[in-house]
Amino acid sequence: MKTLMIHDVRRAYFDLPLEQFQLTFDDGLYSQYYYLPLLENHPAPLVFFIATGFIQPGAARGVFEGQWRPYLKSKRYMYRAMIEKERDFYMTVDEVIRLAALPNVVIGAHSHFHDVILTRTHARKRKPPSDWKLARFADVDDPAGKGFSIRSRLAFRGYDARRGRVERRTRSEWEDYIKYDTECCLSWFERHLGFTPDRYCFPFNEYSSPLVTLLQSFGFRYFYAARAAANDLIRPRKDIDRLLTEFDLSRGRDTPR
Repeated sequence: MKTLMIHDVRRAYFDLPLEQFQLTFDDGLYSQYYYLPLLENHPAPLVFFIATGFIQPGAARGVFEGQWRPYLKSKRYMYRAMIEKERDFYMTVDEVIRLAALPNVVIGAHSHFHDVILTRTHARKRKPPSDWKLARFADVDDPAGKGFSIRSRLAFRGYDARRGRVERRTRSEWEDYIKYDTECCLSWFERHLGFTPDRYCFPFNEYSSPLVTLLQSFGFRYFYAARAAANDLIRPRKDIDRLLTEFDLSRGRDTPR
């Protein structure tokens, strides 16, 4: 059974043959909890990867009873979360607790901070960064023009912007950050759910050997990314929006709904 990657959930996804796939959900968004009634009979476990720093205290809200929610792309809700500090688009603590108690649900980790850093890795080959990523480095004028891309703060050593200057992160600073982020994440799981997850989904689907090695030292055994890798530990996933486009084309539609 192939695996799908899902962020915010929208109505059109339920036209797809979802029963043919394992479903994984990134970031811990409220829409993923909201539409649970439509997925309760899914034949494979539902795997939710929680970015613990985005989950706020609060009671559980309602679930689907016929009303479809507005949909946001990841770059839009990430801007709200990272720049505007609005976290209402994410689950509350009580919602994650209820989710974790369901028999057909598996909970995994998706980091704590889910943050980015300047790098020179494939800087000239990537599409322009989202507004929220540029806003994270607002004091760096034209990062792309200076040969930088903006990518996972966990997967890449990269460069920090400090007091208007761009400085290379030391190897020990990078490793310390990975450890700190992971410790914060696992502390959240222990405090609120009472267990330590063994599945990990890389933020932005980006990873490196040092990151995988350090995560293994914390007890993680299964890893998820967007593409197949030489490492058998890493399970590839297909973006559900790609599947939706293929499905619409097969039905003769010009664009996905």
